[in-house]
Amino acid sequence: MDQRGRRLQAQLQFMERNGRALEELVAKTLRAREEQESFLGVFAKTLEDIAAQEEFPPLAQCLGSLGECGQKLVSESHDVMLLRPESEILLAVTQIQDWAIVPMKQGSSAKEKEKKLRMLSDQKRRVENVNALLDTHTENFEHYRVLKMKVSQHCRSPVRSVVR
Repeated sequence: MDQRGRRLQAQLQFMERNGRALEELVAKTLRAREEQESFLGVFAKTLEDIAAQEEFPPLAQCLGSLGECGQKLVSESHDVMLLRPESEILLAVTQIQDWAIVPMKQGSSAKEKEKKLRMLSDQKRRVENVNALLDTHTENFEHYRVLKMKVSQHCRSPVRSVVR
C-alpha cells in the first residue's frame, strides 16, 4: 500500500505541476491575444480612416472593405480565442484538482482496513478519471491553439483584393 500511496502522490504532484504550467501558458496566451487584438483594432480603424479620405472611389471602397474585414477578424477571433477555452479550461482543471483526492483516515480494525482499501481504489479511480479529464481538456486546448495559429496566419497573410 505504501508503494501505491507514493505512486498516487507522485501522480498528483505531476498533475499539479502540469496544472501550474497550463495556467502560465493560458496567462501568456491571454496577454498575447490582448496585444494582437488591440493592434488589429487600431490597424482596421486606420484603414477605415484612410478610406474616408481617399479620393479615388475604387481604392476607397477597397480600403473600407479591408477595414471592415479587420474589425470582423478582431471580433471573430475574440469569440474563438477568448470567450471559450481559457476560462473553461482553468475552471475545469481547478475543479478536477479540488475533487481528485479523498483524504485517507488512519484505522486499525478490519472494517476500517476494508474501508481504507475501498478508499484507495476509489482514489486510484479518481486519479485515472482526472488523467482522462486532463487529457480531454489538453486536447481541447490543443485544438484552440491550432485555431489561434490559423487566425495568426490569416492575419499575416497578404491581403487579396476585395473590390466588387
